[in-house]
Amino acid sequence: MIFLTNVYRDIVNDFAKEQYKNSNILSRRFILKNNIVVLISVYKKIQLCEVSVSLKNDVTSDSLNAIPKWKGMEERLSEIYDDGEKRKFLSFKQIEDYERKIFFIIMQDIIEALYESSRSETLNLIKEVLVKWNVFFQFDKDFVLSDNVQQGLYGELYLLEKLIALKGEKALECWTGCNAETHDFYCGIDAIEVKSSSAKDSNRVNISNEYQLDDTGILGRLYLFCLKFKKSEIDGECLSEIVKRISTMLSPRYRFIFYNKLLKIGYIHQMPELYKIHFKIREENCYDVAEGFPRITTKIISKGITSVDYTISLDACNAFQITIESFYKGVDL
Repeated sequence: MIFLTNVYRDIVNDFAKEQYKNSNILSRRFILKNNIVVLISVYKKIQLCEVSVSLKNDVTSDSLNAIPKWKGMEERLSEIYDDGEKRKFLSFKQIEDYERKIFFIIMQDIIEALYESSRSETLNLIKEVLVKWNVFFQFDKDFVLSDNVQQGLYGELYLLEKLIALKGEKALECWTGCNAETHDFYCGIDAIEVKSSSAKDSNRVNISNEYQLDDTGILGRLYLFCLKFKKSEIDGECLSEIVKRISTMLSPRYRFIFYNKLLKIGYIHQMPELYKIHFKIREENCYDVAEGFPRITTKIISKGITSVDYTISLDACNAFQITIESFYKGVDL
């Protein structure tokens, strides 16, 4: 496996060697599956990195139109003499004064995708990786999730870890909160809405729309899974810890799916230092959202009301509370 940061560091060190002291650019050449050649180059003066991947010779510049653009890098199609013959390469160069680590992460993702794949459509595979990262091309430099988003994500990951431990890695397929679906989990014929709170002595949950507690179209049961946290700078665990733990429970295929789902939310697993908030579970409760449960749904909203945001008191939901054990045992997977 090629580790871009290590290769970059080695090349930078090579500039100090006597035989390379007059070189303005140095490169390393690697051969992957399907005879794909990867060139990693560093420019001495500005120490910017460029990654070039060989393509089929029938590729045209028009093929690059579908590649997502990002202000942190520039791409170009060029012809390079490689191993005695002229070959076409798609090159990605880091832009000066932009975040080097983000560039390395994305390029490493491309290299790993090419390394693992047995496909020969190199350009399409590169496009798939860049489309996955496209949401970040519009973000600010720090890429930091808000406190509320981190809290909500931790709650969903807490439940996901439990389901994987009980049901196996295929439980990952049930997690849909990353796709902005109506409910956070769809488990067989059942659905689960996860709510998290870190407010002291709070027994209320916020419902952000009229669909979250609406069981219309759900063939089984709709569960409301509620977590109470202690949120701290030091006590408990942060997102990177639970992400790492879940990833060790998954096979390489499902780990790849897991990281892609996290990326949709805005979590970059290669940058754990960004996530500093710690969470500690104080309490977990579950409710069967059935007839009579206090809620607002599309069936009872008057015409002309286009959106709903409300709060429910869990004290008023005691009649619908079920044990955590019966929830884990009964949820359909």
